[in-house]
Amino acid sequence: MDKFALFLAFLWFLFFIFLFIQLVEYIKYKNWLKEIEKKPPPKKILDILNNIKYYTLLPKNLKKVMNFKIQIFLNEKKFIGIKINITDEIKINIAFYACLLTLYAKYFCYPNVEYIFVYPSTIVKKEIEKYFANQEILIEGEATYDTVLIAWNDAKKEIKSCRGNVIVHEFAHEIDYSDGNIDGLPPLDSEKSKEFAKIMFREYEKFKEKTIKGRFLGKYHLINKYATTNKAEFFAVMSEYFFIRPALLKKHFPDIYKELKTFYKIDTYKILGENNVC
Repeated sequence: MDKFALFLAFLWFLFFIFLFIQLVEYIKYKNWLKEIEKKPPPKKILDILNNIKYYTLLPKNLKKVMNFKIQIFLNEKKFIGIKINITDEIKINIAFYACLLTLYAKYFCYPNVEYIFVYPSTIVKKEIEKYFANQEILIEGEATYDTVLIAWNDAKKEIKSCRGNVIVHEFAHEIDYSDGNIDGLPPLDSEKSKEFAKIMFREYEKFKEKTIKGRFLGKYHLINKYATTNKAEFFAVMSEYFFIRPALLKKHFPDIYKELKTFYKIDTYKILGENNVC
């Protein structure tokens, strides 16, 4: 056998070794999933979850799904603290509100997201505007394809006050991203996508028009004006209201509530009723 044939044989050997290792890792992962599905999370996770009011209000079947998903999330995502110590409280609160959006998909756990950067407070972001003028803006969070940024003090205040939820907001963006575009239109089949776009974008255009005029806002004064930034922000803000203040959304924007209920496959009003989760 010549040297080239030996080299090819060696490459094939390495390839099969690689496949074998991948198979072993896959089997180990599947066995781990079966194991965590059978039993509740460790006590330290449950103790923190039971201090999250929203978790205590979930029906038994959804708690079981949450318990399962949150362990996957904590195992797969890397939390990085920027001038802040990453505690179990931080990780589990972020994991809970991220997983809340995906209870409809048991095994979906934001496969594109690898890193979660946590800042102690509002993040100063520099942007290059038109004509290359530097502008500093303050943000509570941000979502890119594989990374989510969260300002923890802002997130914690919002969890307590129900004025919004930056964790829900940023992970709604990640869901929007999952089809390759961040356009306010999450992954849906073609027929549902048409109806979703028709209703959501109609309300977006109405809200934007009234905000520009600055008067006669009517029911739109109840909604954070940040929703008028673009269609992607409208979807993210409305997702916040759907999960955090469903009574308001269902009463004043029933069509939006219906579309989000269909998409997220959860009736948040049924869980929370007329009360806020705070």
